[in-house]
Amino acid sequence: MKRRAGASPIMPAEPATGADGTPCSAVFDEAYHRTDDALGQVRHTFLGGNRLPERWRGREAFVIVETGFGLGLNFLATWAAWRDDPQRPARLHFVSVEKFPFRVQDLRHCLEAMLVLPGMTQLAPLVQKLCDVWPGPVAGWHRLEPAPGVVLSVGFGDFFDLMPSLRAGADAFYLDGFTPEKNADLWTPNVFKTLGRLARDGATLATHTAVEAVRRDLIGAGFQVAPRAGHGGKPDVLAGDYAPPYRMRRYDPPTVPPQRAREAIVVGAGMAGAAMVRRLVARGWRVRLFERAQAPGTAASGNPAGVFHPQLSVDDNVLSRLTRAGFLYSLSQWRTLPGGLPGHADGLLQVATDDDQAHALQQLIAAHRYPQTYAKWVDAAQASALAGETLARGGVWFPEGGWLAPAMLCRAELVAAGPLLDARYGVNVERLERCNGRWTAIDEAGHVLAEADAIVVTAADISQKLLAPYLAPEFLPVKRVRGQLTFLPPDMLTDLRVPVCGDGYVTPSSLGGTGPITGATYGFDDPAEAIRVTDHQANLRRLAALLPAHASTLGDGGLASEHAAAELGGRTAFRSMVPDRLPMAGQLPDMAILDTQRQQLGGGHLRDLPRLDGLYASFAFGSRGLVFASLCAELVASQIEGEPWPVGSDLADAIDPARYLMHWLRKG
Repeated sequence: MKRRAGASPIMPAEPATGADGTPCSAVFDEAYHRTDDALGQVRHTFLGGNRLPERWRGREAFVIVETGFGLGLNFLATWAAWRDDPQRPARLHFVSVEKFPFRVQDLRHCLEAMLVLPGMTQLAPLVQKLCDVWPGPVAGWHRLEPAPGVVLSVGFGDFFDLMPSLRAGADAFYLDGFTPEKNADLWTPNVFKTLGRLARDGATLATHTAVEAVRRDLIGAGFQVAPRAGHGGKPDVLAGDYAPPYRMRRYDPPTVPPQRAREAIVVGAGMAGAAMVRRLVARGWRVRLFERAQAPGTAASGNPAGVFHPQLSVDDNVLSRLTRAGFLYSLSQWRTLPGGLPGHADGLLQVATDDDQAHALQQLIAAHRYPQTYAKWVDAAQASALAGETLARGGVWFPEGGWLAPAMLCRAELVAAGPLLDARYGVNVERLERCNGRWTAIDEAGHVLAEADAIVVTAADISQKLLAPYLAPEFLPVKRVRGQLTFLPPDMLTDLRVPVCGDGYVTPSSLGGTGPITGATYGFDDPAEAIRVTDHQANLRRLAALLPAHASTLGDGGLASEHAAAELGGRTAFRSMVPDRLPMAGQLPDMAILDTQRQQLGGGHLRDLPRLDGLYASFAFGSRGLVFASLCAELVASQIEGEPWPVGSDLADAIDPARYLMHWLRKG
C-alpha cells in the first residue's frame, strides 16, 4: 500500500528511563544510548565505519543519511567531528527520520542529563544549539540550521512515508533504528533498497548490528558490507561500501555539481527574489540581482502588511503539507534576520465563517492531533480574548502565525546577504541567453548586464516573456489577479491584538503607526490599478461579518457607505498565480533535448524530463508569498548545488515548473 508523507498524526516520544537511569523508548523497550562510553561507541561504529572524517575532506559538501534520529547523539557526534576538523567541507548535511520525535523540553532534559557522562561535556554547546532550533512534533520534513554550514533535515513520521520521496545523494549511511529484534520494520530489504536508491558512487554504510540476515539483505541491496570489531570488545558491527554488481535503480540520486565560478543572476527583488538571494549567498554564491523598480519589494511585495499561517485540510493534502513546510521553514529563517522580525509572529486567528465550518475545523484539529504550539481549536470566548475583539464563533489559533511588512522583509534579507550581493535597481532584463555553458542577462538595448553559471527568474509578471524561448507560455499559465487593500483610520480597532482571518482578513495597526489593514479583493482578468470605492465597500462588509461587534460602524450605514469609503486610503497590487494556485519553483525543462525524446515520455514522470542546465524559476505565489518564498528558494538552491531537497519529491513535483508540460505530454 502506498503511503503519503504527513498522512498520520505524530505521536511524540514519552520520556522514560531504564533501571540504570538511561533514557529509553517505551515503545521499543530499548535504551537510546549506552552508559559506558556512548560517544566512543558512536565514533567507532558510525564515523569509523564510514571512514570519517577522512572521506569528507576536500569536498564542498557531504551528505549523511540516518534511519533513526532518537536523541540525536549520532548527529551531535558527527557535528562535533566536523566542527573540530580544519579540512571539513563547507556544508554538512545530515538527513534523518524519526517516527516518535521528542518534544523540545523532553529532548533538552534527556540530552542535558546525558552530558554528565564521561567525555560528553564537549557536546554541551551543540546540544544547546540543537534544542534552540528543534521543531514541534508536526509531520513532514523539517529543515534546521543549528550553525552556519550545518544542515539537519529531520523527517517526523514513518520511514516509508518519508524516505521513498526523499531527493538526496548520500555519501554515507548510519543505520540506527534500535535493534532488529526490537524494531524489525527498519531492518527489512525494502528499507535497504530505499537507501540504495539514495547512494552516490562511493557511498559507505555502517551499523551497530552484525546480524546475518541484515548483512545478507544489505548485500542484496548493493551494499558490500562485512563485520568489523565492535567498540571496546563489544560484539561485531557492520560496515562497507555501496558497490552493486549491476545497475539496480532507474534513477540516480542528485550528483555533486562540477567546479564552477559559483556566480548567479536573480531577476526580481520581491519576496521570492530576496529569499533566493539569501539562500544562494548562504552557500557562498556571488549574486547579481536585477530589479526594474527603484527599490526592493515594490510590487505585490510592497503591501504594508501581509498575514502568514499554514493551510489545514481534513486529508492533509498537498497545499496543507506545502504550506506547513513553508510556514515552519520561513519562521526559522526570519528569526535569524539582523534587526529581528519586521512584524509579529505572536499569533493569528482563523475564525469559522458559520457553524458548519466551526464544527468541521474542530473535528479536523482533533483528528490530526497537532501540537498546541502549531494549531489548536479555540471557542468563541477564547478566540475573542486572544483577538481583543468580540467574535461570533471560534476558530483555529496559530500561536506562531502573524503578519509582516513584506517590503521590510525583502530589505532585511538583502542586507543579510552582505558583500556577496551586487544589487542593481532601475534595470530591466529583456531576455536571457545561454552561450558556452554560461547564462547572460541582456537589457532592452542589447547590452549584456551580467553572465553567470545560473539564473533564477523570480519576477512573476515578466516570467512568461523571459522564459518563453525555453518553455512556451501555455506551459507557464501565469495569471495576474488584482487585489485591493483598505486602510482603516488609526483610531479604529485599537483593541485588536492579532490578525483575524475568515472571509477576508484584518491586521492590527501596522509598523509606522498607521491604522489596521483589511482586504483583500480577488479580481481575475482585472487590469485596473486605480483604487475603487466599491472594492473598499466589499472589504468593509467582509470585515463587518468577521467582527460583528463593529457591524454598525463598518457596515453600509457607517464606514462602508459610499461617502465614507471614498475617504479611505488603500493599495492595489497584482498577485501572480497559475490555475492550481501552487508556486512554480525548480529547474526548467530542456525542450531541445525533449523534442528528440518525446515519444518515450508520453506516459512518463517529471524525473524523466531532461533539464536545462542553469535555468531556474521561483514565482507565482499568489497570496501566500510569505509562506512560500523561503521554502521555494531553498528548494531551488538545493537543486543548483545537488544537495538534499527540503521537501519530498511529491511536493516538489506539485510545484515543478514543468508540470503543465508533463500534463500535456501525458495526454499524447
